[in-house]
Amino acid sequence: MPVKNERTFEMQQEIAPAWPSLLLAFIREEWTGMGGKAKSLTDTLFSLEEPWRGRFLDLVANMATSWTWDGKRPTRKEMMAWLSADLELYREVKQLLETWRRPRK
Repeated sequence: MPVKNERTFEMQQEIAPAWPSLLLAFIREEWTGMGGKAKSLTDTLFSLEEPWRGRFLDLVANMATSWTWDGKRPTRKEMMAWLSADLELYREVKQLLETWRRPRK
C-alpha cells in the first residue's frame, strides 16, 4: 500500500501475522461438509420419540432465534438451515443430544 513519506511515495509491504490465515483455514475446514452434518443431526432430532422430539425441537428453535421463536413446531428445512448456518449452534445441539443419550452409570 502506498504511504506518503517526506514528499515521496514509497511502497510499504504490510507484514501480516500467520495466525489469521491459520484461523481462516480452520474455519473453512470446520464448515466443509456442514450441510451433511446438519442433515444428519436434523434426522437424529426428528427421529426421537415424543415427548423428547418436541422438547429438543423447541429448544433448538428458541436457541436459533434468540428465544423469539413463535412456538410452532419447526420444519426439517428450518432446522437444517439453522444448524448448517451456525457452527456454534450445531456444536451445542450435538453436545446436548450426545449428553442426553449417554448411558447413565
